[in-house]
Amino acid sequence: MKRRAFLLLLAALGLAACGAGERGFQNTDLSSSAITPRAAMLGANSQPRGFEEFRGKVVIVYFGYTSCPDSCPTAMRKYASLIRNLRSKDSERIQFLFISIDPERDTAERSDTYAKLFNPSFIGLSGDTQQITDVSRLFNVIYTKKTVGGNLGYIFDHSDSAYVIDSKGQLRLALAADALIDPIVADLQKLLGEK
Repeated sequence: MKRRAFLLLLAALGLAACGAGERGFQNTDLSSSAITPRAAMLGANSQPRGFEEFRGKVVIVYFGYTSCPDSCPTAMRKYASLIRNLRSKDSERIQFLFISIDPERDTAERSDTYAKLFNPSFIGLSGDTQQITDVSRLFNVIYTKKTVGGNLGYIFDHSDSAYVIDSKGQLRLALAADALIDPIVADLQKLLGEK
């Protein structure tokens, strides 16, 4: 009798796990935070840009800096590959934003040029120190400036996650640096399918 009850419990747990998978995301779900990010930043030609103008698209946001020696180019290549390998109708509904955390060196023009090196549809944004501080706080992005020898003079230790905003403007996902492409694509397609 105990064995039968145990088997029924296992079956129920298995069904519950399957149901949770259907409703949830494979990456970190931030939906319950109910955050709708708003920020004033600058794009190419010092054009004012904000998240609101991308409503109707799923937006991937990545914070970095153009002279980053390692994690930023790796992440940028990863997301360029991801976008390139999506169906064209899906890729047209996704916007990637690179936001520089280094306003001292990264003008809006330089940030945009850097982003477009990886994919012509990518948009690079910057701003003054206060604008970057404000927008990074919205996403809980942490970065610290460190003095180093050599030509760079300084580098940043920084959070390496990307963030996803849905087509209605709500923050929905955090994508860890080591997140695999297939689960990211599955989550993006789920967001693209939402009404």
